[in-house]
Amino acid sequence: MTILDPIGKQRRLFPYWSVLLLGVAFAGLYSATLTEVHTYDALSYILDVDRKPWPELFHPHHLLYGPLGAVIRAIATALGWQGSVEIWLQLVNAVAGAIGVSFLFVICRSVTGSGIAALAATLWVGFSYAYWYYAVEVEVYTLAAIALIGVLWLLFKMAQQPTMHVSIWLGMTQGLAVLGHQTNVLLSVPIFLTIVLTETNHQRRLRLFVSYLIPLLMVVGSAYLWVAIGVSGMRCWEDIWLWLTGYAQTGFWGGAIDGSKLIGLLKGWSATLAFFGGGVIGLAGIGLLVVGREGITRLPLPLRAGIAGWLGVYGLFFLWWEPDNIEFWIACLPPLALLLSAALTVRWIGWVGLLLSLSLLALNLPTIIERGAAGRDLQRRIAAALAAISQPGDLIIVPDGVLELYLPHYWQHDNVYGLNQAMTASNGDWEAACARIQQRIEAMLTAGYAVIIADEAQRPSPAPPDQPPTPAERFGLSAETVARCYAPVQGMLRLAPLTADLPTYRLIPRANEVAVAEGWDFRHGRWGWQVGGVEADTLTGVGWHMIPTLDPMLTSPPLLLTTADIEAIEVRLATTTTNRDAQIFVLDPAGRTGEDYSLRFTLTETEMATYRLPFDEIRERLTQIGGLRFDPVALGDGGVVLVESIRLIRR
Repeated sequence: MTILDPIGKQRRLFPYWSVLLLGVAFAGLYSATLTEVHTYDALSYILDVDRKPWPELFHPHHLLYGPLGAVIRAIATALGWQGSVEIWLQLVNAVAGAIGVSFLFVICRSVTGSGIAALAATLWVGFSYAYWYYAVEVEVYTLAAIALIGVLWLLFKMAQQPTMHVSIWLGMTQGLAVLGHQTNVLLSVPIFLTIVLTETNHQRRLRLFVSYLIPLLMVVGSAYLWVAIGVSGMRCWEDIWLWLTGYAQTGFWGGAIDGSKLIGLLKGWSATLAFFGGGVIGLAGIGLLVVGREGITRLPLPLRAGIAGWLGVYGLFFLWWEPDNIEFWIACLPPLALLLSAALTVRWIGWVGLLLSLSLLALNLPTIIERGAAGRDLQRRIAAALAAISQPGDLIIVPDGVLELYLPHYWQHDNVYGLNQAMTASNGDWEAACARIQQRIEAMLTAGYAVIIADEAQRPSPAPPDQPPTPAERFGLSAETVARCYAPVQGMLRLAPLTADLPTYRLIPRANEVAVAEGWDFRHGRWGWQVGGVEADTLTGVGWHMIPTLDPMLTSPPLLLTTADIEAIEVRLATTTTNRDAQIFVLDPAGRTGEDYSLRFTLTETEMATYRLPFDEIRERLTQIGGLRFDPVALGDGGVVLVESIRLIRR
């Protein structure tokens, strides 16, 4: 049945080609405002699609998006594109956003018969901050919104004339929505309500349910089982269940609905409409719904019930899950737009609604442009500065956030680590996570690379008021607890040369730089040196304390230095051993050495003393240094060796 008699004049003002024009206009708007500043999730998707094979791109919360990205990447590559697929993913989202706007306009006009009301409600969605921003970003919600709008259209058709054909399409379309995002399983509630209130005959109602459920289960069930069992090789229900519900079991989301959740709901909805001024727009929209409630009452009862169920179940779920996150409220925009379009058919308020929607354009366009400008992105400036003072192999420990992904994506610097990564890899066990962090630092120093650590990573600050908790807070870790994990390297850290307006980072220089600068002072750390042939060893405030046994040795990290630049090697140590024969071996770049590349000397002092060994003979036999090996004594005899420092003296 029809709800409202079509208004002939408005039908002439908005012919069918206007749908195409609307789509082209929004595709152009979204394409012209593509963001250059990505969210953490967006960069994750980009890196995954750029680097991973398609079997590794299935995420349980949005099963379809990763493989779709692989298809887009394959098409771009076939067309000769080189580099990241980032821009292609954004353009696909922009086009999807425009298609969603056009489709929503068709639905609102079909339901209300009013072009002005349909246009106003459609622009209200298309210009809303959340819909617009995720249409110019690399995200899952815009593509999923097309399926949601399809479900809305089918609910309208079901309310008009309940048929098995419509039920089958409902199941298939919702199935695509669920593959777009797992939470769209919630659509079953409004679909259930619409079917119940549309069909009064129990037998026919049951047939409608069955014809809806079978395609839904076939689309969703077959896809998830194929990925879980066929692609990922899972063989037990526990693994599949953990894969499906892993996020819900972290404890980071959900929780009791309290005052802070309600405040988050208001903030989330305000920002969904407009980042600045969204609250005023929201109140004005509520006012239009109240004034135009007569138009809403002309909607069929099953459709109204379906929309109410839609808004109710999504609202309650995301109020519990994460109410301040605007990405989730995109799913509620299409049914709200349909209600608004119905309300705007009453008297003169359609033009007021159109002005309200255009005000969203005025409010959000500057915000979208400003937020998407790379030149205003502090995190990119930090990443660029870190890339400038580091090499690809150096380890950079950053505060949890987009820097973990900025450095790999924009500067191909993959050796980036953080607290969240360590805790995730350790299943939330802080002791194991701390050990991972320390082991990674030690491995990099042993390999001769630099280690750069953010002060914020060593001592995480609490979240600002009214902001979500930081990863450290979510894991229940205090700043002091995290700081203790970095205590063993504090003596080796130097202030990193970043500009004063950037956050503070500290670094342990590469082995080459340490060797010819201040040298390796073992009162402050091991600096990547390895020890062998000792009964016991420990670092103390006066040096590296060890009890040598058979063939004791200290081996430096790999070096790459020219012997022509070296004047001498200087060693400071003390010993109580009877054996006083010491030897330093110089390794070539391949790690080989021999007696010809060594310097022998006799320890003459028991107390701490400096031994300076001329490098002339080594210089004559070797052009490059690949490393050092220091044998403090030839053989241990129960005495103690205390090595304070080793350094190379430049000519």
